[in-house]
Amino acid sequence: MNDKPVGETAHVNIHDALKLDGTTEKIIDYYKNWAATYDEDVVDNYYGVGLIAELLHNQLQSRDFKHLQETGTLKIVDVGCGTGLLAKPLHALNYRLLDGIDLSEEMIGKARETGLYKDLYAGINIHEPIPAHLKNSYHAAVCLGVFTPGHVQPESLYQIADLIIPGGIMLISTRIPYYNQTSFQAISDKIDNDGIATLQQSIRDAPYRDDGDAHYWIYEVQ
Repeated sequence: MNDKPVGETAHVNIHDALKLDGTTEKIIDYYKNWAATYDEDVVDNYYGVGLIAELLHNQLQSRDFKHLQETGTLKIVDVGCGTGLLAKPLHALNYRLLDGIDLSEEMIGKARETGLYKDLYAGINIHEPIPAHLKNSYHAAVCLGVFTPGHVQPESLYQIADLIIPGGIMLISTRIPYYNQTSFQAISDKIDNDGIATLQQSIRDAPYRDDGDAHYWIYEVQ
């Protein structure tokens, strides 16, 4: 599938979010105002939610996964969890030790209403060092809809890797315009060269939303 011009079918709030400039304060303000209606704005035709949950499950149940064990005992962190849209498909796959982190207090408040997260942490900026109590805490991190125009820099891959124990997995989506306009590929190569995480698989031009496709990236943390 090809990426369509953003805004053809997307809700105005999605369109405007993609025009943010990555400034922390502007992102916080935008999502403070959007949190109440976020789910109804994005849930239709958000194919990436189910797809990334399935990709994560397949990876964590692979014989190659270094921490292979029952799904209910694996600790997963939903990075940029927003209102918690990923929690439902992950719970359906029996992942129960699910935490969420997000920059926005209001989005975390909506995620808390789902009752599907073990712990939730607001005010976490993945442009900055991860708080010490969260480092090396998880078997896997999943990050959907964060590496997207106007939001985070590719260097945030380093902070996400800090959340994961050696041998664990991080699974990232990138909107195609984001990938094309940033240094994501160079940073992906660099974290490998730096011995931080090794790319296991990339799935290109896969379903994401009806306003465009995405690439999905699966790394093993070293």
